Amino acid sequence: MRLSTHGAALRDEHDRHRILHGINLVAKGRPGATDPAAFHGTWQQEDLEHLAALGLDSVRLGLNWAATEPSPGEYSTAHLDWICAQLDACERAGLTVVLDAHQDLYSQQFGNGAPAWATLTSHPFEATELWSDAYLTSPAVHEAYDAFWADAPGPEGVGIRSRFAAMWGAVLDRCAGHPALIGCDVLNEPTPGNAAPQILGALVLAIADVLGEDPATIAADLEGPERKFARLQDIEDPAVHRAIGDRVAPLLAPFETGPVHALYTQVAKQIRARDEQLLILREHSYFSNIGVPAAIPLLEDATWAYSPHGYDLVVDTPAMPLASDARISTIFDRAAETAERLAVPVIVGEWGAFEQHTGIARHARHQLDLFDRRSWSWFYWCWSEGFAGSEAAQMLDRPRAIAVAGTDLIAAGTPDGSWEARWQGTDGTAPSEFRVRPELTVTLQVDGDQVSVDRRGDRVLIDPREGAHHLRTS
Repeated sequence: MRLSTHGAALRDEHDRHRILHGINLVAKGRPGATDPAAFHGTWQQEDLEHLAALGLDSVRLGLNWAATEPSPGEYSTAHLDWICAQLDACERAGLTVVLDAHQDLYSQQFGNGAPAWATLTSHPFEATELWSDAYLTSPAVHEAYDAFWADAPGPEGVGIRSRFAAMWGAVLDRCAGHPALIGCDVLNEPTPGNAAPQILGALVLAIADVLGEDPATIAADLEGPERKFARLQDIEDPAVHRAIGDRVAPLLAPFETGPVHALYTQVAKQIRARDEQLLILREHSYFSNIGVPAAIPLLEDATWAYSPHGYDLVVDTPAMPLASDARISTIFDRAAETAERLAVPVIVGEWGAFEQHTGIARHARHQLDLFDRRSWSWFYWCWSEGFAGSEAAQMLDRPRAIAVAGTDLIAAGTPDGSWEARWQGTDGTAPSEFRVRPELTVTLQVDGDQVSVDRRGDRVLIDPREGAHHLRTS
């Protein structure tokens, strides 16, 4: 499948509005790992087949820099062979693939991502109780990030950001043109270095100012899990949440428009030298995951999409079943405002993180409806062993629009438990396609008149025609 962009919509080769529904497959490897086998995921072909049976059609596949380029300018045949094998396996399962240059805490020395030779810091790394807090507190992480964003010279005097861009070129020299490959997610969650604790401080001041409280009290409360959870109730109010984000956004803007934009421009040249149509996914920064508006500039490229991530602030804690629908709505409302400004498609790169938790159905359903109403593509975070039996997997098994011959698509679950979609149909070269489990009933009206549909297993096919379409499942 080859996709193009038309304003805010992805279009397939039949000019249908295409919506991707996928999952993350990311093997991070342990900190300090160097053996390429350490980065090979444990999923098997039957796991990919199960994902397709849930109605998922795509994968965000982790690509690790440390595994790909263990020595400067030398690329691991073993790891690239594994990436190609995963593309083959996904194709067999009917899944398309976006390659994701994944990182957490920048380096494989601290979490996962950059090789040791591209980790330029004089500070030791100390892990934090909640792993992601090291983004905010670790001098080693900050210094290494700053060196990367500055394209500081590494081995042989070559800038390490330039090495990263060249790594993308080497990967695509191997796999560009593969029928399963549809896009490249340039870098997972770009994060500032020494500016990160300053932004955290600004967040604390903004919360204190908006709530009329002492900053020292806010800072102390955010350090303890129980008091932190209580503090999160203060931003249930969207007006408060938005006001805090608005005050912090100006501090992030120079990072988004400067070094991050330079990275995307640099990598885009590597991609386009090898493929003129692969989607380029442009993420916002780590801090925008919690609702700080993103100052992303337009990328001078014909085929790119905005790829926000979003999690409620209880992510990666036992409180995940208590996640707030109000807070996650504000986070993705801010992403929607960025997408509207950019006038490009949205592919949510990460959401969920429900793991093996029970009691997450409400929050999952809320987000899926939110994405459906906006016709957004998405990748759930993430597959792990045991996923097939999880509540998260159950929630992903629902009706969805796959490709629609028309415009103005809007869909969502209904209060009575059914699911519906509305769109303005047009003549086209292929039927609209929806995924609906065979045991569910489907009705379709066009301009108010009942119209038959073609059902083939879990697929509903609708011949293209003009008029106002209304599909409903029950």
